[in-house]
Amino acid sequence: MDQDSKGAWRYLPFLLSLCYGENINQWSGKRMDDTQPTPTSVKKRGQLKIFFGYAAGVGKTYQMLEEAHQLQDRGIDVVVGYVEPLARPETLALVQGLERLPQTRQYKGMTVNEFDLPAALARHPQVLLVDELAHTNTDQTLHQKRYQDVEELLTAGISVYTTMNVQHLESLNDIVEGFTHIHVREKVPDDFFDQADAIKLVDLDPQDLLERLKMGKIYRPAMAKEAMQHFFTLKTLTSLREIALRRMTMRLATRKETTTENLLVCFSGSDTSKTVLRSAMQLAHAFSGNITALYISRHMAGEKPSAPVMENIKLAEKLGMHVTVLYGDQRAELIAEYAKNNHISKLILGAGSMSLFNRLRYRGSIVDQLNQSLPDVDKYVIPHLRPKHRRKRWQWPQVYWQDAVRTVAILAVCTGVGMAMSLFHIAVENIILIYILGVMFSALVTVGRIASTAAAIVAVALFNYFFTAPYGSLASSPDNLLTFAIMAVVGLVSGSWTTRLRRQAANEAQQAQRTQLLLNASHELEKAQDLADIFVIIGTHIQRLVNRDVFVYPRQAGKLGVPFQLPEASTDPLAPYFNANERAVAAWSLKNNQEAGWHTDTLPRSAGLYIPIGGTSAQLPVAVLGIAMQGTATIDFYTRNLLTSIIDTSVLAIQRVQEANEKKRVAELMHQETTRANLLRGISHDLRTPLTTISGNADMLVHQSDRLRPDQLHGLYQSIYNDAVWLTGMVENLLAMTRFTESKITIQREPELVTDIVGEALAHVNPRATQHVLKTDVSDDLLMVDTDAQLIVQVLINIVNNAIQYTPAGSHITVTARSERQHVLFTIENDGPHIPADEQKRLFDLFYSKHQETNQRHGMGIGLALCRTIIQAAGGKIGVHNIEPRGVAFYFTLPRYQQKKGE
Repeated sequence: MDQDSKGAWRYLPFLLSLCYGENINQWSGKRMDDTQPTPTSVKKRGQLKIFFGYAAGVGKTYQMLEEAHQLQDRGIDVVVGYVEPLARPETLALVQGLERLPQTRQYKGMTVNEFDLPAALARHPQVLLVDELAHTNTDQTLHQKRYQDVEELLTAGISVYTTMNVQHLESLNDIVEGFTHIHVREKVPDDFFDQADAIKLVDLDPQDLLERLKMGKIYRPAMAKEAMQHFFTLKTLTSLREIALRRMTMRLATRKETTTENLLVCFSGSDTSKTVLRSAMQLAHAFSGNITALYISRHMAGEKPSAPVMENIKLAEKLGMHVTVLYGDQRAELIAEYAKNNHISKLILGAGSMSLFNRLRYRGSIVDQLNQSLPDVDKYVIPHLRPKHRRKRWQWPQVYWQDAVRTVAILAVCTGVGMAMSLFHIAVENIILIYILGVMFSALVTVGRIASTAAAIVAVALFNYFFTAPYGSLASSPDNLLTFAIMAVVGLVSGSWTTRLRRQAANEAQQAQRTQLLLNASHELEKAQDLADIFVIIGTHIQRLVNRDVFVYPRQAGKLGVPFQLPEASTDPLAPYFNANERAVAAWSLKNNQEAGWHTDTLPRSAGLYIPIGGTSAQLPVAVLGIAMQGTATIDFYTRNLLTSIIDTSVLAIQRVQEANEKKRVAELMHQETTRANLLRGISHDLRTPLTTISGNADMLVHQSDRLRPDQLHGLYQSIYNDAVWLTGMVENLLAMTRFTESKITIQREPELVTDIVGEALAHVNPRATQHVLKTDVSDDLLMVDTDAQLIVQVLINIVNNAIQYTPAGSHITVTARSERQHVLFTIENDGPHIPADEQKRLFDLFYSKHQETNQRHGMGIGLALCRTIIQAAGGKIGVHNIEPRGVAFYFTLPRYQQKKGE
């Protein structure tokens, strides 16, 4: 790992600790401009206020520091994160009295003035002052731009005061450069600027600003004199001021009006498209509309776009546009179809040049074609001139050696066939057709158009050399020139059309394949039952899409959980992606709900690309998807859009699963509450009588024991004992059922001997069992079940006690157990009265109790319901049936223990 890469990871220890904290932000302040943040005591996200000006020296930093002192006087925790060290003396004086973070750091052996993001996050004030929002960081291992540092501060719950000038706004870059003739490299995206909670325009008359400059209050005298000759002129400052005022007016209009316009801007890979994109963004602000940037590629989907195209795509994204890529040659038709399908109301185009051949071919310019197909859509053509200093140098077209080999082979075959035809004295016109067929076949099997074009020219030369007099020479009769020309034109046109048809077929096949992939993912996500299924579906389809190993970090208790990789992924190559450094990047992505890692704006030197799954503005993502990108792997724009579409599609499935889980949880709570209410009603009714009996009998023993005969005393003792035993069993069942309604039953499976379970149960049955005849019959003393012995003992006790209670004294009760294939069948038989069929169906229901005609106390209907709950959780079945001619048999099954190999 090189020195720069090592430097990147020094940020990661604090990232790990910050990704799991709770962010509380308090905000207080007076109304300052168009939209003042609402005071509140707790904020999940910090609030952003920008002090906006048109030039240096108007007082942005000064007013920011003044308001910081006001906030501090109100008890707000305010810290100065960074103030430009070249600020004016009056401005630097305001820093006194405010806490200030260190802003000098070591970078590659040098001391530089930089904002320290780790220190600011660790300090975590309520309000942080960060000067110069558009600044480019010297150390770009964490973030490239300062506005990205501010974005992370806001996500961490820290409110930020910052400053910027109008010339640093991305959409205004070309306009400012047009009259200042200064290329501004430090820019802030429009969407970041527009999301600010408050923007205060700091204004000063240009004449007053020039007076301050002359007095040396902005720059030193030498610098001030030079500035007044270039940037600080009255005309330039007045124009900048007007642009700043107009931009603030657009902001106010945009925030007050509802979006009614859908704009579409078309761009290419040319430098002039930057002007078109920025102008289109200005129109979007003016009309308060949504805007989409459309790029039409003639290459096949999946091929990496050129560097200029990718540069313009990134610019469109920075401007806040939604970027769409279409593939095909008929640009006007694709634009019209997209505009109709997406209800576009305004179309923005660049005034690009078009050759006469293409005008004749397409029946006019693109604007003419769109006027016919989209008569109701307003069209704006942005004029532009290509700057002389940006003249594009001509480059040799890329040639593939495979195309050259294939073309040479095809032409060689055509020449051989032509020679064979000449031996049989076949007309030379047929040989021309053979060469034209070869040119078309070359267009089919090669990648670029250069191969088919070269094949058409070389075919003419070969025909002239071998098949026209004088033979073996390129010299030919003038009468053949027309033939050669027609042959070349036919070859070029047929090759061009063949190449176009092949590309179109390949594009359609690839788009159909990827559309099918997205549909398959959507259908599988609809059937997903839990989040684990969703993660596997997403990971599997993305792994097939990008052909890279994929792994998922689920969110557990608000933190990054243990990662799991898909079955198709290999273990060894993924080991570098599970270390502390990569995990910190994934944790940052989870915390901030943003992409991070490989080739992103945050920690771009990481080995993996990390994408949050299921995150919305209201909640954290449910997981982070990691893609192993180490090496020279790339993801083209179309694949990236499809990847994003799969993840966006999963949001609906995640919400559906979460809603289902929430409904299930609510249903369980309602069931628990219903059970508790029924238990309370049962307690109030069924437990009051035995308690009253016990207290009454005890009172007689205390106060009248000397008047009672021994048999009467024994009767009172027996009554108290019987009621106490009944209450003990009832309370045990009551506690067990209450515990099981609050949480799921956990079966601790262990191999247990059936004889031990039966013996333990019969040792704890009702004492009135002595009035009955109890027998056991276990088919094998070594018969074992795989279950929780304590719970099964409770089941046997409840069923035997039920038989004791509902059968007369002297009845026979037999407990048997025998093996049946993979299960063990337990049967508890008695020779008591039959149970009616309608009661058999309800016998195991909660709170159902059979009413008996004896003077014995009936139960609350908990015991048998508890038995069914335990047996079903243990993986068995339970039931009851009558025995002829008399008797009842309760039965249940349990999994039989089978010894595993090696035990």
